[in-house]
Amino acid sequence: MVTSVTNHPVTAPKTLRIGLIRHFEVKKPMPSGWLTAQELRLWREEYERAEVTIGSLDLGGIAWRRCFSSDLPRAYVTAKAAFPGDIVQRPELREPDILPSPTGRLRLPLLGWRVMLHLAWLTSHSSQRPAKEEFLARVNTLRMEILTKVEEDTLIVSHGGMMMFLRKELLALGFTGPKFGLAQNGKLYVFEKRLAH
Repeated sequence: MVTSVTNHPVTAPKTLRIGLIRHFEVKKPMPSGWLTAQELRLWREEYERAEVTIGSLDLGGIAWRRCFSSDLPRAYVTAKAAFPGDIVQRPELREPDILPSPTGRLRLPLLGWRVMLHLAWLTSHSSQRPAKEEFLARVNTLRMEILTKVEEDTLIVSHGGMMMFLRKELLALGFTGPKFGLAQNGKLYVFEKRLAH
């Protein structure tokens, strides 16, 4: 008895790619000296309005199909330099806010404020808890409305702090990609996931 065998073509799995880019460098130097919390907040407001130094982008030779961007100017300008098509701006891609701290005339160098705010964030201190809850809600929205629904190679242009959380979400969703702390300005970080057809 002869058994016939039908050979079905094997379809190679598709690789889905999401590229994260931090905006170009901002033309606003980091503050120096000793600052009060109010002075730090004023510096950040000036930073939010500052222009960027437009540079070249290495897009990894990938034909990116879609692009999402923070709606802040420094991210949108970067996105326009990276992607020729329509760009979807999302306010959820902004950095976490920093709420006023009840520290009065206390002065610290920038590194001191970063350490203090980081501890306040990690411990969900009451001074920063509303900002943390709002930010994490935005990250969840991005996960549900973008990261889990992407079906083609997609760029996401945002900010250093947000990119750390996007990386965690992508790894949790089965993507693989590079490690980074504070992402470099204007550098592409590619995350990949193999999808079976």
